[in-house]
Amino acid sequence: MADDFCRYLYVDINGYFASVEQQMRPELRGRPVAVVPVNTEATCCIASSYEAKAFGVKTGTMVPEARRRCPDITFVLARHELYVRVHHAIIEAVERCVHVDQVCSIDEMCARLMRNERAHEQAHAIAVAVKQAIREDVGPHVRCSVGVGPNPWLAKVATDLEKPDGLVVLRPTDVPHRLYELELDDLPGIGRRMNARLARVGVTTVEQLCALTEPALQTVWGSRVLGSVWYHQLRGEQIDDRPTQRRTVGHSHVLAPEYRTQDKARNVMAHMIHKACRRLRRLGYHAGRMILAIRYVDGTRWHADVPLPAIRDTVTMVRACVAAWPKQGSSAPMKVSVTLTSLTPDAATPESLFPEQRELDNLANAMDRIEQRFGNNAVFPGEMLGANDSAPLRIAFTQIPDLIDCEESPEDV
Repeated sequence: MADDFCRYLYVDINGYFASVEQQMRPELRGRPVAVVPVNTEATCCIASSYEAKAFGVKTGTMVPEARRRCPDITFVLARHELYVRVHHAIIEAVERCVHVDQVCSIDEMCARLMRNERAHEQAHAIAVAVKQAIREDVGPHVRCSVGVGPNPWLAKVATDLEKPDGLVVLRPTDVPHRLYELELDDLPGIGRRMNARLARVGVTTVEQLCALTEPALQTVWGSRVLGSVWYHQLRGEQIDDRPTQRRTVGHSHVLAPEYRTQDKARNVMAHMIHKACRRLRRLGYHAGRMILAIRYVDGTRWHADVPLPAIRDTVTMVRACVAAWPKQGSSAPMKVSVTLTSLTPDAATPESLFPEQRELDNLANAMDRIEQRFGNNAVFPGEMLGANDSAPLRIAFTQIPDLIDCEESPEDV
C-alpha cells in the first residue's frame, strides 16, 4: 500500500497572473503587484503577488482598498493572451517530466503517476523535476507548489500545505492529521455557505470534519453521494470519476461606453455568438437553445430563450439573435451575454436533411479553417461589423482559451 500511495501529482502555479508579470517585467520583481482587468478605480484585483498578499491584498480586493492596505502597490493591466501562451508553455514543461492528464484551470494541472512512479522517492523526484522544468522553460519567477497524494483532491490539498514554491509528498501516515493545520475553507469544495452549514453542526476545524462518520457527512452535505465522496477522499481512498457532459457554452461582456447603444450592443452580441459558436464546434457539440441577455445601466434586464434545431453554425444563431433583439431598452445597455445550451455531442446529432443547413455547416467549417490560418476575425458575420475588437480575450477559471484564440489577425500585426 505504501508503494502505491503516491498516485497523483498536482501542480499549482503561485499567484499566476502576477508572477507572469514579474517574470516578464524585471522592475516588478520583489514588489507588491496586483493585476486588474481595466484601468479604473471601480474594479477589483484579479491576481496579486505574494508581496501584495502580505498586506492583505488578494483576488477580489477593490483597487481603492488595495491601495489603502498597500500604498506602494503597483497595478498592472491584465494581458490575457500572454497568460494563455505561458499556460501552454508550462504544460509543455510539465509534459517533459510526466504526462498531464487533466488541465484543471489556467494555473492548475494534474497528472496520474504510473505504477513504477508511485513509491515516495520516485514521486518526489518527479515533483522536483517538474519544478525545475518550469524554472528552465518558463522562468524562475513563475513559481509553483507541487503536491503528491493518493487521489487528485488530496494532491491538490497538498499544494496548499507549503506556499509559495512548495513541494509536499503525502505519506500514508500523513492522512488525515497532516490536514489539521488547514482551515476548513482551504479545502477545495468548502466555500462560505458550506462553511456556515458545518458550523451549524459544530464543525469548525478540519480535525472535526475528519472525525465525522460517513452517514454524518451525508447528512451535512444533504447528499449520500457527496457525503460518501468526502468521507473516502479525506482518508486517501481513490474516487472513480464519473463521466460528465458539458451543459453550456457561453460568453459575456461588459460594454465599453462607446458601445452602449441598442444597435452597437447588438453588434457586440453578434461577436459573442461568433466566439461561442467557434468554441461549440471546437468542443464537438450542437446547441438546441440559445439564451440572450442584456443588463441595462438602470439595473433592469432583458432576456430571450431562443429554441434552435440542434445546430452549430454561426449564421443561423446570429439571424435568430437579430430577430429576437429588442428595438429599445429602458436605458443604455451595460452588459450582454449569450449562453448556448441543450447541447448534444456531434456524434449523437444526425446530419440535417435540409440542404441549406448543410451549406451553413460547411460555411462554418470554412470560417474555422480561415481563422486558423489567418487569425481570429479574419472572416466574420456582417452583423458584428464595427464590434470586431469589442470583446478582447478573457480567461475563465476553468475554461482556458486555445492558442488559436490568441492569434492576431493580419490587420493587427
